[in-house]
Amino acid sequence: MAAPALSLRRKLFYAAILAAIAVALLLGVTEAALRLAGYGYSPHFARRAQLPGGETIWRENRWCTAPYFSPALVRRPVAFRLPEKKAPGTYRVFVLGSSAAMGDPESSFSFARVLETMLRAAYPRQRFEIVNAAITATNSHVARGIAADCARLEPDLFIVYEGHNEVIGPFGPSAVFAPFLRSEIATRATVWLKGTRTGQLLAATSRAFSGGPGAPEKWGGMAMFLHRKTTDDDPQLDAVRSHFRENLRAIAAAGQRAGASTLLCTVLTNQRDFAPFLSSHRPDLAPTDLARWDRHFAAAETAVQAKDFALAETEYRGALALDDRHAELVFRLGRLALQAGRNAEAKTLLARALDLDALRFRTDSKLNQIIRDLPSATAPSLQAVDLASSLAARSEHGIVGDEFLYEHVHLTLRGAYEVARELLPHIVADLAQRRAVPANPLPPLTYEEVRGRLAYTAHEQAMIALELLTRFRAPPFTAQSDDQLRVRTWERRAEQTNALLARADALTALRALTQQALALAPDDWMLARNAGMMFASRGAPEEALPLLQRAETWIDDDVDTLIALGTAHRALGQTAEANTAFATARTLEPRHPALPPPVQQ
Repeated sequence: MAAPALSLRRKLFYAAILAAIAVALLLGVTEAALRLAGYGYSPHFARRAQLPGGETIWRENRWCTAPYFSPALVRRPVAFRLPEKKAPGTYRVFVLGSSAAMGDPESSFSFARVLETMLRAAYPRQRFEIVNAAITATNSHVARGIAADCARLEPDLFIVYEGHNEVIGPFGPSAVFAPFLRSEIATRATVWLKGTRTGQLLAATSRAFSGGPGAPEKWGGMAMFLHRKTTDDDPQLDAVRSHFRENLRAIAAAGQRAGASTLLCTVLTNQRDFAPFLSSHRPDLAPTDLARWDRHFAAAETAVQAKDFALAETEYRGALALDDRHAELVFRLGRLALQAGRNAEAKTLLARALDLDALRFRTDSKLNQIIRDLPSATAPSLQAVDLASSLAARSEHGIVGDEFLYEHVHLTLRGAYEVARELLPHIVADLAQRRAVPANPLPPLTYEEVRGRLAYTAHEQAMIALELLTRFRAPPFTAQSDDQLRVRTWERRAEQTNALLARADALTALRALTQQALALAPDDWMLARNAGMMFASRGAPEEALPLLQRAETWIDDDVDTLIALGTAHRALGQTAEANTAFATARTLEPRHPALPPPVQQ
């Protein structure tokens, strides 16, 4: 008996299945071929490596952010190494976030480093492994993937300090690296595709044949976002907040599945001492009202210059009655309220000014509130730590400002210390719950003790001041109303620090400070590197060389170490060794600004 003929609908259904299978096979073969050919980059945060003695360790994957950035703009994680198998009794911590958590402008003085120093001093017999897994210019979309990778590395604790780059980072509405997608499913699918070699090939092909400008080919820092305005009433922000909430939940869930606790931290923003980057008028403001607004604002500025602050406030409020959505206006009213001693009013106004800033480099109040609210509806292993409120209570006028932050979001060493000090009791409680340590730790280190152990010397402060001044003299800082005051402040600090370094006994003092720090932490590769770089720059290459070689033995692909090593070799007349170090650094980071020109053969 003949089989019944298939209906057209069934034929189409089977054809679709066969086509899907064929496409899946084609993509699978393509992916396998690209991997075998060595094309593209792994999106995973960690990679296995083998030490000369044969021991297998975990190392950072220098290319883990390549799926989110063009190859020219890829952001590097902080170097680390961990035993492949965690030793019994070890407490392993991963710090997740972006540049504010990573430690900018110098990761040697991040709160992860401060926390590690304080924990080891409090529990000298306990083994701690703290990995700074935060990466500059990323956001919670990237941190979510990093958390999933870190969950495979036997974590005990995740510390999440994230939120500043949700609008400007990958998949944000003001991003320059990856498209903004409202759908959570579409975003996750795009993240997965970018992690495949096939997806990376498609992206590279698209860039090559694109008729438009495409992604920038040179890292331009915050200036890359100058034309990426996002006002506080932009409906896209609702999707940003939804994505942020879901990413935080996924991070906590990854930690819980791995048996790790999660501390989810609100993040600090400079509201008191940092003017908005970009202000926008109400879109429906009539031209006549705009002209009146301008007259009120100009009159207020004249009154401020004459120190008639009562008149200035009257004029600013006249402008506010016409347009209450101008960030700079609200900021100036907040500063006047501070000056008048009306701290509660000032706090409200300055927070509002931050929320209105149209260049959204800072976490706004709604994102921080998501962090506060999340634990009540999430995993029991998740705990919120309201750092923003705690440190505001210790700040002048009850509002965070320059005492804890270099500029808009990046922590000073004092800020990093206060964050670590606030986190410490939560970590002690987690340690006690795991019965990993005695109930009573040694008293926490003071700020001055931490400074000494991290060798936060005048040399380091001078380097940081130089970097900050370079930033403050460029957009978007130059458009701020208070930028010149900030530049003058840091110029004075740089002059004072350089005056200390110019003293005849400066090198002797620096040597004593670094030797004390190294004696307390002889296996700290970052401390050895910093000391070596200091000696190399201070004309003592013979002291620099063994320290830099020690750092290179520990972390062999840190570009700063290699450049300093090459500089020390060259100063000692060891040309071949210098060229080898520079060549290795050039292979790793061909565009590094500190590299000398290649040797011509």
